[in-house]
Amino acid sequence: MHTAKVKSFTLSEMLVVMIITAIVVGMAFSVLSLVQKQVYIIKRNFDKTTELSLLEQRLWQDFNSHNTLDYHDRKLVALSNTDTVTYSFSENFVLRNMDTIYGNLQIEKLLFNGREVKSGYIDAIGISAEAEIPGYSFFVFSTPDATLNMNKDGF
Repeated sequence: MHTAKVKSFTLSEMLVVMIITAIVVGMAFSVLSLVQKQVYIIKRNFDKTTELSLLEQRLWQDFNSHNTLDYHDRKLVALSNTDTVTYSFSENFVLRNMDTIYGNLQIEKLLFNGREVKSGYIDAIGISAEAEIPGYSFFVFSTPDATLNMNKDGF
């Protein structure tokens, strides 16, 4: 009786295929890990940019809806007849009333009537978020209410 030879792979061929497969799968996981890290960095930067944009929008809204803006000791108080908003600038966050905006923000300029001031009444503020996002800063201003100028000048 003559037995037919079954075609198959040798043990050494199977080992070579398994080694190549292990190398390809390892490379795939390495690339996946790199992609995941990049996606995380992009998401973190997007979240920071979004949060800083929301802070800027809130400042614009508060600067233009409140008639008195007073800054002392890293605190900005926006007053109107119906509302008071307080911003507390800390090293790692900004507290707006009860809302916390995380990030290292630096106040670069405080202005009142076009002149730089250190504290007191203001109508413009320049803020840098360079520590969070390179090159990110913003400037918020408003037109002072006439009653503020009248009260300031003693009318």
